[in-house]
Amino acid sequence: MSANHSYRTVQDLTTRGIGVNADAASLVLKYPRVEKSVPGKQWAGQIGKAQAVVRLPDKEVWNGKLIIGATPAVRNEFSMDLLLSDIVMQKGYAYAACDKGTPKLVLRDPNRQMTEWIQHYHQLTLKAMEMVASAYSAAPKYTYIAGVSNGGYITRAMLERYPELFAGGVDWSGVFWHPKSPHLLTCLPEFIQEYPIFANWRGDRTSHDRRIAYDKLLQAGLHPDSEPYWHQYFMTYWVFSLWLYGRNLDPDWEPFKMEWNNDWLRDPSPLIYPYQEREDILQEHIKKFANDGHLTKPLLSVAGNWDCLITFTYHAKAYNDMVEHEGCSKNHRLYEIPRGNHVDGLLKSNQGKQQTVHPYFEAALYHLEKWAERNILPPESGIYETIESFAPSECRLFTK
Repeated sequence: MSANHSYRTVQDLTTRGIGVNADAASLVLKYPRVEKSVPGKQWAGQIGKAQAVVRLPDKEVWNGKLIIGATPAVRNEFSMDLLLSDIVMQKGYAYAACDKGTPKLVLRDPNRQMTEWIQHYHQLTLKAMEMVASAYSAAPKYTYIAGVSNGGYITRAMLERYPELFAGGVDWSGVFWHPKSPHLLTCLPEFIQEYPIFANWRGDRTSHDRRIAYDKLLQAGLHPDSEPYWHQYFMTYWVFSLWLYGRNLDPDWEPFKMEWNNDWLRDPSPLIYPYQEREDILQEHIKKFANDGHLTKPLLSVAGNWDCLITFTYHAKAYNDMVEHEGCSKNHRLYEIPRGNHVDGLLKSNQGKQQTVHPYFEAALYHLEKWAERNILPPESGIYETIESFAPSECRLFTK
């Protein structure tokens, strides 16, 4: 390990012992239960341009397995601590995660690319495997990967590109990136253009105007019953995500070069992106890191159908369709969660009729273990109304 890395012994590798990072806290409605301390070592340092963390429970606690936490959005290496690490540490896993090399506003730099994400996660996985072998004098029997949002994209892409490293994976609302399919840079412009019309922000929109805007929002992927949460997404995700990822995927479009302006949350018109006119540019960038759907290892996908950012139709279902087209559907399951949001943290201020998806994510990991290790097939793809219908009674969840 190089001098700029730290490696320390801790009494408890869960957040009860190491603390809760703000990036982790913002993603959950409630913390998973921590029922016991997990002693071991934590390594923190840099891998390539990425900040990483590796947690190794004591040898008598280790279950012989390693799991890679694939982080969402542009969050840090601790952002999966509550979503995943606290759960798997109590089950005896070794754990590793990184910030993909592009935390916060790094992607605003045209010299940095989303193609780095897979490079850094490949390096992280190899480094974690090396550290596991050194710590326990044995390679992990099973290595899994699990992630949320763009971490879900990472999970899919790593299984597609490096299947030899993994026994399988779980993704929650994974972002689907493909140049020939609708994606964030085609849907977000519709959201930010049509929502103010539908909501009649100016006060002069006719019912006809508002109906047309509403229909366009549904065509762009939004579930009609998710309408009570559209304003929250507009203020939290839609405008900011378009500005951030747009700068990276189309750096020459002048408005994307502007510094962030809070006025856009009242009037987003400067960022109405003409994606149809710039399709060739987008395709050229996205094809460099696009999903291909070729799965040779098990993948369980969990997605809420009220997700108003990574919409079910154009991300979860579209990826499932690609997997089927590739002839790999035997290795994939897609679980649609009614009234599920993008991340449970959004429910803190406005839960309404939404249900948490975190327990489904944890239960999917349980099903993955049984599939990969004992060849017990998981539930069939489909809609699961309640966690009780998805998680068997013997599946004891820390998130319930």
